[in-house]
Amino acid sequence: MLAQYFNILKFIGIYLILIPTLLGGCLSLTSRRNKQLIVNLWGIKAQIFLGGLGIIIHELSHSLVALLFGHRITRVQLLHFPNPADPDDNSLGSVDHQWNNRSFYQRVGNVFIGIAPIIGNVAALIFLTNWLMPGLLSLFSSTAAPLNLTLGKSILWLFLVTNISIGGFDLSSADLKNSASGLLALFTAILAISLIIGLLAPTTFFTWLQPWLSQCYLALGISLVFALITLILLHLVSWHQ
Repeated sequence: MLAQYFNILKFIGIYLILIPTLLGGCLSLTSRRNKQLIVNLWGIKAQIFLGGLGIIIHELSHSLVALLFGHRITRVQLLHFPNPADPDDNSLGSVDHQWNNRSFYQRVGNVFIGIAPIIGNVAALIFLTNWLMPGLLSLFSSTAAPLNLTLGKSILWLFLVTNISIGGFDLSSADLKNSASGLLALFTAILAISLIIGLLAPTTFFTWLQPWLSQCYLALGISLVFALITLILLHLVSWHQ
């Protein structure tokens, strides 16, 4: 029983925390650098046009997860055009929320609210890929379906994925600070949930979760590749100016 409990903790630690954190962290840093280069090349408003869809999903994700964990939303701005004349006006969107610090559930929620853009944009990528490029996310699985591609849908998919990769994954310092405030509560919750899973249905848990994780990893990987290609192209443009 104890060995099974530690196996579940190891699975959660590696596959639900470590791998998504590494992929999401690389994607967030690359996205931030891309936006900096875009601003340097074409001005502060250009990042809205090149990454607006990702920014909207970013702020929506904060809002939806905050509501899910019982927080009170006080202000939402899904898209904001900064004023170039004001050096302090650099926010592309924002969500303000309040919570009860004595509530364990709401404190755990802070972790997920902070990283919600990663979750929301991955979900959007999975939906768009399964809609426009059916079969792509199952390409490396045992149940791989044949790709069913059309030129129009492929171009639309390329555009939307690039837009999301540029605008959606950049976690601000406020996002990370908000997540950090609930880490202890989350760690306690993981210990309790792992025990419940170990007592009830460990095999079902692994079997149910693995197909979802493979799609999430692929979506993150695809977005990271697009973000890196964008980074290379932006650097090339910068060097030729």
